[in-house]
Amino acid sequence: MDQIKVVVFDAMGVLYEDGDVQGRVLIPYLRDQGSGVPEEEIRAAYRAATLGRLSTEEFWAAASLAGGAVRDEDYCRRHRLTGGAREAIAELAGDGLETACLSNDTAAWSACVRRRFGLDRLVRRWFVSSALRARKPDPAAYEAVLDGLGVRPGEVVLVDDRPVNLAPARSMGMRTILFVSDDTAANPAPGPEPERRVTTMPELVAAVRAPHP
Repeated sequence: MDQIKVVVFDAMGVLYEDGDVQGRVLIPYLRDQGSGVPEEEIRAAYRAATLGRLSTEEFWAAASLAGGAVRDEDYCRRHRLTGGAREAIAELAGDGLETACLSNDTAAWSACVRRRFGLDRLVRRWFVSSALRARKPDPAAYEAVLDGLGVRPGEVVLVDDRPVNLAPARSMGMRTILFVSDDTAANPAPGPEPERRVTTMPELVAAVRAPHP
């Protein structure tokens, strides 16, 4: 069996607290700012933005809000860092493991939030769906990570809060850890359970360090 070289984190629901980012962060923000655009239209525009088909400025316009980059910064302040995330990343790096992130997001928002919490200095590589033009669970997103890092699937542990996002990684030969969030139950996956299931960052570090079946 390959030796683990890289831990790939999901962002929303793993590094950051809210897994249901549209329902818990984005849509409440839009409503607070006075947007009355129907939720289904917001969700469609969000998907387009996270696939690189809309810029964030175009997204805000679709949501009937102006502001561009200033709006990006305002929205990104709504995100919350998961407790112990920085410490967990540092511990794993201290074990000699590389760290990366694979996130369904826009490049602008991803960069904004990670700068805010200082994660851009801790996590080596960021793979964001708007740049990849592929969202998890599309296999193309995982293939981009493997190609970008130059590793084999068995050398990767993928941590995600959505079982549906772990299933393709597992089928490709990656090792998987489910980090339980508010969004986990809403995104089940067929097939076997992930190798490990955790609820806190210390549990995650222990699961990465434990022998894998």
